[in-house]
Amino acid sequence: MTSKVYEVVATRSRDWWTIEVVSGLPKSVLGVSQARRLNKVPKIARRLISELLDTDVADIEVEVRVSMPDELESAVDKARRAASAEAEAHTAAAKARRDAAAALLNANMTMREAGQVLGVSHQRIKQLADQAK
Repeated sequence: MTSKVYEVVATRSRDWWTIEVVSGLPKSVLGVSQARRLNKVPKIARRLISELLDTDVADIEVEVRVSMPDELESAVDKARRAASAEAEAHTAAAKARRDAAAALLNANMTMREAGQVLGVSHQRIKQLADQAK
């Protein structure tokens, strides 16, 4: 049997997370609970839904959305964008190192000379040049 997916919103309320099932339940059923820790929210939400609908927990999937004040959402969004930019920069830097190593070797520099120019070992130049091929 395939699982049904329920959307759950977790909102911090002092020392607890308030759990609200916002989709998937019949209109006449209110699904609200609480958890001490965010990582417990899915398990508690599945158990809540199971009890409300008298169904097997294994047939229930939840998608948890964390609801936060705008200033926290903004800080998290900024951190995620920065991490994405960091990953892109890392990828670009790695490609540039590979291309530079290959170009230096194609200019008839030795691996030791290319390593000295790039500030890496001659062994690393060999690895970079092999990756550039």
